[in-house]
Amino acid sequence: MANGSAADVLQKISERHLECSICCNLFTEPKFLDCLHTFCLKCLHNISQSEGPQILTLECPLCRHETTLANKRLEDLPTNITLSALVEEFAIQEQLLQGQGSEIKCQSCDEQNPAALFCMDCAYFLCQVCQEAHGRLKITKSHKTYTVAQLQSGEIAYKSKLREEPKCDKHPQMTLNIYCSTCEQLMCTLCPFWKHRQHSHADISEAFEKCKEEIAELMEKFEMKKKKFNNTKKDTAESRKKLDTLFVATNKKISQKADKEVARIREMEQKLKQEAKEIYQDRVKTLETADDANNTQLTVAEQTLDEMNQLLAQEIKSEILHLKQKFLHSIRELTKQQPYVVPHMLCFIDFQQYEETEKSLGRLILGEKSTIRFEKERKLHMNYAVESVAAFSNKEIVTVKKDLKHLVTYIPESNPKSRNWINNPDIKDPRQVAVNRIDQLVILDGPAVKTLDRVSMGRYQLLHQFQPGTNSDSKPTCLAVDDDNLIAVGYKAKGEISLHNPDGTLIRRLPAPMIEDHLAISRKQLMYTNYDMCTLVSKSYSGDTEYVKDVGSPRSVCCDSQGNIYVASHLPYLAGRATIKAFSHDGKFLGCAIQECMYPYSMTITPKGDLVLGGWDLLEIYHHV
Repeated sequence: MANGSAADVLQKISERHLECSICCNLFTEPKFLDCLHTFCLKCLHNISQSEGPQILTLECPLCRHETTLANKRLEDLPTNITLSALVEEFAIQEQLLQGQGSEIKCQSCDEQNPAALFCMDCAYFLCQVCQEAHGRLKITKSHKTYTVAQLQSGEIAYKSKLREEPKCDKHPQMTLNIYCSTCEQLMCTLCPFWKHRQHSHADISEAFEKCKEEIAELMEKFEMKKKKFNNTKKDTAESRKKLDTLFVATNKKISQKADKEVARIREMEQKLKQEAKEIYQDRVKTLETADDANNTQLTVAEQTLDEMNQLLAQEIKSEILHLKQKFLHSIRELTKQQPYVVPHMLCFIDFQQYEETEKSLGRLILGEKSTIRFEKERKLHMNYAVESVAAFSNKEIVTVKKDLKHLVTYIPESNPKSRNWINNPDIKDPRQVAVNRIDQLVILDGPAVKTLDRVSMGRYQLLHQFQPGTNSDSKPTCLAVDDDNLIAVGYKAKGEISLHNPDGTLIRRLPAPMIEDHLAISRKQLMYTNYDMCTLVSKSYSGDTEYVKDVGSPRSVCCDSQGNIYVASHLPYLAGRATIKAFSHDGKFLGCAIQECMYPYSMTITPKGDLVLGGWDLLEIYHHV
């Protein structure tokens, strides 16, 4: 059992420390790479041959670090002397272990005689005959020998001479005893000394002492660097600990705030629901009361008429004439009665949500709006015709100058004179502008559609662009974006609309007869006008015509977030004047949002719901009431 345990230990030592990771055998001629990994010389030769004969560098199979080969020779790589000594000691110990079950043979002769002794200097097992000869030879008689039994019992342990007397790779019988300081190489006395004639030399002991001094100096620096790394690691750990603590605290604060907001919102929800419930119950009571009253009147009328019809059917003339006045009076009274009519507004209840910036969720709307109205809030002199206009969420307005060469932006609350002219090399020939839901500027720039990100007031960065008319043989004339940031492009000459994803990829092409220079989108419906035909046309995304409305000399068109549509219609009896007509999403006329205003070349609805009109030299802003 003891022998088996020792063999197992040796096997584990061999597998973990003494086997080459390439061939999985005990190391033979182990060579260091620059990364300090060790492999058999033969294994390295196999790798180098697979990579080509003119190899200058060798990649470590373990860490991929490259080692530069001096003179393109693997033999010149430094030998791992310690590992060579361990392998030699391991081999001797393995032989001793195996010999406990059978005899160890002499390694000095071919007689296969049992080994009696072991030479510590030659590292050979010797039979009795060879030991006697070994003791007579002048060169070996001073060698130390021990019996095999002494080694097997552990009384004597073999220690390889390679550590103290390393052998030359080129002359294995010679000991390395000279150090070339210039080449930093060990040599034996048989090595070609002429190659190192002008170099600085030293014996091994002297070179070793100098090496220890250099290593000690570097180790001192390394210890300082190590200390610095440890301090940095400690600081990093403290930072991580602080970050973890703050992260937990931050999450807790977020949750507390969220819980508070949720509770506040739920409270507002319950109040609004309670208010809606009370209004609903009150109106239901009113409707039921009206229904009961009408039922009562109807029952009385039916009973009276039934009695009259029965008497008339009997044709008792005297009785009918006797009751004539009563009959006529009853009929007149019934005719005078009016049904209890409930106001139409009582059947309507809705909820208008406020923007996220508002503290309240919204309000209840208790009656349908039959009209939409705007009041003028501001008029700004632009000194140029506004061909197209769009608005950002921060109230910044961007306009296209009618000469199609410039974009101008400004914020209405600021000084109107402090407008910004956009000088961007990516914008060449702007014609139409729109702003999508994520506050990106979409421009119809000549034949291309470009999407730009607003960096700051008047400064934009191009994100991507595409040319929608490449396969349509037609120049784009109008542009619109929807709530999903899809882009619609219209072509007047071809009578067509192309629908695109935000990145410009084509979704589909739709027929759009009579389309001109103005396009808007309302709840996934495409709206456009035709001035000469006096029409407002609505198209679905699938290309179906939803409706065509007669509108007097329409030009600009835009839509609000509720789906309402606004059309600028020219007033024929007033030159340069127009009215803004409002339509519901399904085309129902809601009335005139603005009775009279300047004739706009373009218009848009801001995210706040204001209406912006762009004219010849004016920009007018109307507030929704």
